[in-house]
Amino acid sequence: MTIFNEIQDLLYNNDCVIIPEFGAFILKSHSAYIKNNSFYPPKKSISFNSMLNENDGLLVKYISTNRNISYKKALKTITDETKSLNHKLSKHKKIKIELLGSFELTEENNLVFSPNESINFDSNSFGLESFSREPILKSIKDVSPKTEANNVPILRYAAVVIALVGLSYFGYLNYSNYMDNEKLKNIALAQDEILKKVQSATFNLGELPNINLQVSAPIENPNKIYYSVIAGSFRSKNNAEKHLNYLINQGFNASYTSINPRGLYRVAYARLDSRKKAARLISEIRDTGADTWLLIEK
Repeated sequence: MTIFNEIQDLLYNNDCVIIPEFGAFILKSHSAYIKNNSFYPPKKSISFNSMLNENDGLLVKYISTNRNISYKKALKTITDETKSLNHKLSKHKKIKIELLGSFELTEENNLVFSPNESINFDSNSFGLESFSREPILKSIKDVSPKTEANNVPILRYAAVVIALVGLSYFGYLNYSNYMDNEKLKNIALAQDEILKKVQSATFNLGELPNINLQVSAPIENPNKIYYSVIAGSFRSKNNAEKHLNYLINQGFNASYTSINPRGLYRVAYARLDSRKKAARLISEIRDTGADTWLLIEK
C-alpha cells in the first residue's frame, strides 16, 4: 500500500500535507467560473513545494492510525518510500503518481510537479460536475423590408438586441471584478496556511552554484506599503543570499524583505506597490508548479 493513498485522504480535509524530507502538497482554491458557455463548480487544485519538508506529524500520525502501526514504524515506512521515489526519479527522470499527478527531475536537478487536474479536492463540491447550455440570445433571421409596417418590428427587435448587448457588457465587467476579488480572497486564505509552515520550516538547499552578482537591499520608503511575493525563508543568511541571486538570474526582480519575528531571512520574488500586481505574480508562479505566499509590509 503506497503512502499516496493516505496523502489523498488527508488532502480532502487539509490544505497542506508534508512528506518529511521530501516536500509538501498544497491546495489552492478556485471559484466557480464560466468558459465557452460551460459552467464549472468551485474546486481545489494541488501544487507541490519541495522546500516545505520538515515533519509536522500529520502524515505520520495518520498512517500510524490507519495501518494500526507504531509512530516509529509509520515514519520508517514514509522514509523507505521516499528513498524509493528519489531512486526512481534519478533513474527514470519522470514518474507518475496516479492519485495526484507526476514528478519530473530536470537536467538542472530541479523537481517539477504536474498536478492531475481531473481531481477536485474541494469536499464542498463533491458530486458537482461542469455543465453546458446554449446561449439565451439567438440570431434574428433577416426579414425583407417589403412595407413600412414590416420596418417597425425590425427596429423594435434591433433596439431590444442593443439593450441586451449593453446589459451583457456591464454584467461581464461586474463578473470580472467579482472574480478578481474572489481570487484575492483565496490567495489570502491559502497564504495564511502556508505561512504557518514556512515560519517553522528549516530549509536545506544543499550546495547551490555560486553566481557572481552584486546584490544589495533596495532603499525603502518607510511610509510605503509593500506587497511582497515570498519565495522562501532561511535561517542562514548565506543560503538566503544564494537563493536571492538564483531568482535574479531567473529574471525576477528579487529582494530581501524584513526579517521575520523568528529571525528567518525572507527572500521575495518581488516587492510590489499594489495587491493586484502581487496576486497576478503569485498566480503566474503557481502555474509553474512552484509555491509562494503574500506578505504585506507596512
